[in-house]
Amino acid sequence: MSEERKSESAENLQELFVKNGLYIGSRIKVKHMEKFIYRLRPDGVYLIDINKTIERLNIAAKFISYFKPEEVVVVSTHIYGINPVKKFCEHTRCVPIVEHFEPGTFTNPSLKTYLEPELVLVSDPRYDSQAVIEAKIARIPVIGMCSTDNVISNVDLVIPMNNRGRLALPYAFWYLAKRVLIERGELTPELAERIKPEEFLQIRSQAARA
Repeated sequence: MSEERKSESAENLQELFVKNGLYIGSRIKVKHMEKFIYRLRPDGVYLIDINKTIERLNIAAKFISYFKPEEVVVVSTHIYGINPVKKFCEHTRCVPIVEHFEPGTFTNPSLKTYLEPELVLVSDPRYDSQAVIEAKIARIPVIGMCSTDNVISNVDLVIPMNNRGRLALPYAFWYLAKRVLIERGELTPELAERIKPEEFLQIRSQAARA
């Protein structure tokens, strides 16, 4: 457990997130994402302030903990977000929607897939735009993992980060899962030992077969 505590100290967490690319944005920035940008790399890629990423992940975890697990829907239609979302929901008991979001899921009660969540988390407002639009119509607050080029007008809580990275999304959801359980008072030392980043990374083998 001492190693677990060490790995999640502020300095080590920053290093872990940087190593796995959570701070890498895109070559485009939108106005409302400027405050999260650390600097512009020589190759034209905007870099995100990793401290703000961690701060917002912690805020998101606290916010998620205010709701019953079944009231929180987590959406990712991006290939690198599918497995992380599944694992996040396994640990936190939230409701996953991955690969495809059926139009009307939040707005059409006649659908078999109809849901009435109290909170929605998306891994990318661009890929998951249908979920974001419907959440706005249904007046459901949205937490969004956003890169420097994401339009965030319909996102209530922005988590600034690399939201299309093969490693970035798994590590973000791994950390967020642990933080949610901490906020709920459910993270025992035994459970903390079992929740490892590796299980969130299994999408690599799936992507290789695709």
